[in-house]
Amino acid sequence: KVDDKDLSELSVVDRELTKIPNFNKSMFIKGAQKAFELILTSFSKGDSKTLSGLVNKELLSKFDTVIDERKEQGITSETDLIGFVETEVESVKFTEDNKVNVVVKFVSEQVNLLKNADGDVIEGDENYVQTISDVWTFEKSLNPKTNNWMLCSTKKC
Repeated sequence: KVDDKDLSELSVVDRELTKIPNFNKSMFIKGAQKAFELILTSFSKGDSKTLSGLVNKELLSKFDTVIDERKEQGITSETDLIGFVETEVESVKFTEDNKVNVVVKFVSEQVNLLKNADGDVIEGDENYVQTISDVWTFEKSLNPKTNNWMLCSTKKC
């Protein structure tokens, strides 16, 4: 718990984070990074089962569409997350349906490849490490019985 004197020294985002019951920013960032890596890997492998426990239904449907298109075209994806350059909570929004959305910017280094059915690289370069900025929104019910954060949107910046 933060007292009022300490609150004035916090950023607007950090002040909003203190309104989330039992929220620990450093633990959330570590968890968000783990989720990022797991979601990235699962999406690359076409693992909808793992994704279903990490992303909401709308996002899962979008991911599944891409996964199905790749399968139909015989395209495989390889993603290698080298590491994080930066992970920062950008904003916090409380919704009318008693949920909270936390927007996180990830700057990561990755090697991404798409290969055709013959195993030839059709997109990407295995020797090129890309620095990629993503903005992901995680959502959680404020109901104390629910502790799971679900990814509800992603975008590249």
